[in-house]
Amino acid sequence: MSLQSVPNSFEGRKQLEAEAWKLVRKVFEKHGWKIAPVGMNRSLILPEAEPLIMTAPNPPTVLMLVCVPDAIAVHEATKQSWLVELKSTTRETFALRARDFAALLMWDALLTVAHLPSGAVYACRVENLPPPKLVMLPQRDHPFSLWDEGGLAVLEHQFPEITVRTGVTVVAGSKAPFAVWELESLERLEAYLAASG
Repeated sequence: MSLQSVPNSFEGRKQLEAEAWKLVRKVFEKHGWKIAPVGMNRSLILPEAEPLIMTAPNPPTVLMLVCVPDAIAVHEATKQSWLVELKSTTRETFALRARDFAALLMWDALLTVAHLPSGAVYACRVENLPPPKLVMLPQRDHPFSLWDEGGLAVLEHQFPEITVRTGVTVVAGSKAPFAVWELESLERLEAYLAASG
């Protein structure tokens, strides 16, 4: 797998996530933080709740059940903590699905993005993300889910000036709407932690 390619398999994405996790953990621990995976995901939702969650008429808060930040970080000396979302990229940009953006905004999460070719890690509170470069609506055979529509509405409300590109062909990942940000729009995690401590 080329470092510049986006893996189109679950296993390939998990491999990149594992590489990113090592980089993020190293930076947090260097600054005296303890960090651990939360381990909560959609597979933990009970079967009887799944149909209700899938059809809930008010998706924004329901999104918090299906998109939970990846880790928790605690700095005992300063009594600070963060719910941390971990992303990785091999490019100079990174992407977030619209529904993930909406849920992470409600979680007040800290977004971390590991740039795997350089080993650099960037960070920003989701509520402080600058406007994305663009939003992409992938070409699909069926309508967007309530989760995707709700997430897209939150994204467009937060950034009314964004450029939306429709009918995009997407090979990797889900066919959900997503936004793309420039990596350089974020500060390094090391500087972020130093400033917050």
